[in-house]
Amino acid sequence: MAKINHNNVFDTIDRVIENAKKTKSIHLYASGDVLKGDTLTIDGKKLWHFAHTAYLGLEQDVRLKEAAAQAIYDYGTQFPLSKTYVSHPLYAGLEEKMQAIFGHPVIVAKNSTLAHIAAIPQVVGDNDAVIMDHQVHWSVQNACQQLKTRGIPLLMIRHNNMEQLEYQVKKLGNRYRKIWYMADGVYSMYGDAAPVNELKVLQNRFPQLHFYFDDVHGMSWIGTNGCGFIRHSWEGIPKNMVLVSTLSKTFGASGAVILCGDEKLYRNIKNFGGPLTFSAQLEPAAVAAATVSADIHLSNEIYGLQDRLKQKVGLFASTLKQYELPVVSYGDTPVFYVATAMPDTAYSMVRRLYIEGFFVNPGIFPAVPLKNAGLRITISNHNNERQITDLAAALYHHLPLALAETGNDLDKVYRAFGWMSRTQGKEVPSQQQYHLKVNNSLGELSQTEWDKGIGRHNALDYQGMLLVERYFGSLPEDHPHFMRFTYYRVYGKNGHLAGIAHASSGLWKEDMLAPEVVSARVEEVRKSDPLFLTGPALGTGSVFTEGTHFFVDAPEAEKDKVAALLIGSLEHTAEKERTGKLVLRDFERGGSIGKKLVNKGFAVVEMPDAAVFDEFGWEGIEGFMNRLGKRSKRHFKEEVLPYLQQFETHIRSELNVAELEQAYGLYRKVEANNLAINGFPYEKGLFEAMNSHPNWKFMLFEKKGKAGLAGVMFCYENKAAGAFSPVLIGMEDLGTERLPLYRHMLFKTIMHARDNGFQTIYFGLSAAFEKRKMGARIIPREAYVQSADNYLSDLLQTFY
Repeated sequence: MAKINHNNVFDTIDRVIENAKKTKSIHLYASGDVLKGDTLTIDGKKLWHFAHTAYLGLEQDVRLKEAAAQAIYDYGTQFPLSKTYVSHPLYAGLEEKMQAIFGHPVIVAKNSTLAHIAAIPQVVGDNDAVIMDHQVHWSVQNACQQLKTRGIPLLMIRHNNMEQLEYQVKKLGNRYRKIWYMADGVYSMYGDAAPVNELKVLQNRFPQLHFYFDDVHGMSWIGTNGCGFIRHSWEGIPKNMVLVSTLSKTFGASGAVILCGDEKLYRNIKNFGGPLTFSAQLEPAAVAAATVSADIHLSNEIYGLQDRLKQKVGLFASTLKQYELPVVSYGDTPVFYVATAMPDTAYSMVRRLYIEGFFVNPGIFPAVPLKNAGLRITISNHNNERQITDLAAALYHHLPLALAETGNDLDKVYRAFGWMSRTQGKEVPSQQQYHLKVNNSLGELSQTEWDKGIGRHNALDYQGMLLVERYFGSLPEDHPHFMRFTYYRVYGKNGHLAGIAHASSGLWKEDMLAPEVVSARVEEVRKSDPLFLTGPALGTGSVFTEGTHFFVDAPEAEKDKVAALLIGSLEHTAEKERTGKLVLRDFERGGSIGKKLVNKGFAVVEMPDAAVFDEFGWEGIEGFMNRLGKRSKRHFKEEVLPYLQQFETHIRSELNVAELEQAYGLYRKVEANNLAINGFPYEKGLFEAMNSHPNWKFMLFEKKGKAGLAGVMFCYENKAAGAFSPVLIGMEDLGTERLPLYRHMLFKTIMHARDNGFQTIYFGLSAAFEKRKMGARIIPREAYVQSADNYLSDLLQTFY
């Protein structure tokens, strides 16, 4: 019942970045009076630089430096005027030379981020649609957000998934004038490239398919005149393409260029491309340096630089293959990604390589999914052959040590990246002093074990959980409510139950806890595609249960070991069942376990507050009021007491056929209007099972003078915990009397629990404000989410 929403994303980024800073992996400062490109000095230590994106080494070319310095003397540090009015004297020469490199007119922009902001709103028309590759650069995705205000469809496909692209293009069909696919030429983290040949095939089949490429990391090191990966692979700029490339990074200067196959789009961008009009133009020094770099690109010298880099890239690739290191892509590009899966393993490797004298970058969220951390290593002409082979040897030596240090191993890495593991089906090994037992049926646990560890802290005891397992587990496997249940127990040497957890796998809606307006948009899509933005997930507990689902009863010094054993087994189950997401839910917010799990590839996700009522030391209505705070007491007197005589309450152990039908109808009315917790509606069979179970009770509410039920609470009596909990609710739409009815139902539930000797009420996860005013204790909750990738959560963001 948890997901990564907009605020959770930024909270997770903050935690990840702070953890990386603490390990001195990022936010570092280089020192020294001179930079030569091959080394960096950090904290007084000289390091070989393997994080360079100026792959050809042109940024250190003396000709570019001299041109930049001379331009400052000749023209000043800046030319503070919009290019709409006039460009400074060096611009025309640069544009002419860039046109010669690409064989096509260009528009020069301050940088690639501003280029996207300038181009995308101009090229995408009101009758167009956009499909983004999941890994297209952030700057492209950010610029696309402007399109939402114009009602332009913004879709996303999994990375380089051409089947999914074809499906979406067919689905959009002829309803849109153009369908823009937005992708990178060379991807900046994994170093893989767009599947150009497959895209050309789709282009021929679908005339409305257009392409928008960010080829910043493909520039200079490949192609005639260093024109870049896309221009080289496409052998031109067709009319259905817009290309953004760079004057920075490999080009050695600063700035970006925009190319359009369509002359009208080119004119539109140049005439009014947002930042091109309202932002300053490139500084004279940058234009001068870029002009000299362009001269090098237009000479045979560029091919020598390309060949040197190609040999070095090939050397590093072959050495990594020889060592059998876990590299994500061998795409013949200067970017390599050594997988570690867990962020803390990546941090360990960064520090180990620092000690050995190498500077590399960690790949961490949000640049990559949380579970796909690693080392982003780049090869440039600044690196010599000895440095390259020494780095590969250091990786080979330190990776097993870093994996062991952080409780990780290569099999976990392989599984995290969806590669074939060398030990498929291998269960998590028990630690020597503990024994792990995993079962798929509650019947294999004793009632005492369940009720002692879980049942005493949960809305459902052993008998209640048996009903849940039997009902949901007996549904057809393709049913949206089908669940597969797993139970985990950890025993100490003396047979003591040191830990217990339970989980269920099933189909989840990604927008389950999204804002209602977002779920409403998603549900519009589900009218024609019912399983849109849904996916298999393994979560502790189930979507039907509330309370504790993960319980550790071990000495303080041993709790982390027991928790790690349970979590490791849960991860194994998620991998074995191929669920895209693992959710450890219903933990009290701010606990120590969450802080540790961020470095293990989990996002900390805020859940709705839980509401628990457990103070029954009072008598009657007067006693209830006296325990409330001043404002809550006034609320009770004004908003609850006056309505107590308007409704009648009946407690039933079993409903007749007509009553059950009406109660189920009231549940469906609430469910249909409650997108705050957007799940699949339960079917009548569940309520029939509840009706035949001795521990389920039904609180029926009728408005005096009006026939039929006005409301119903579906409550469970937990014998182990002494708890009486309204698990589901149904209500008639009574207009202005709906809220008074709801408050009446809450109060009557409290009175029934108190009069019948119950000690706790689990009030659920919604309407915490109303429950707080009735005296419930509000418990902030959080969950820990580990996803195979971020695709579904990122796709959901396009609906915000």
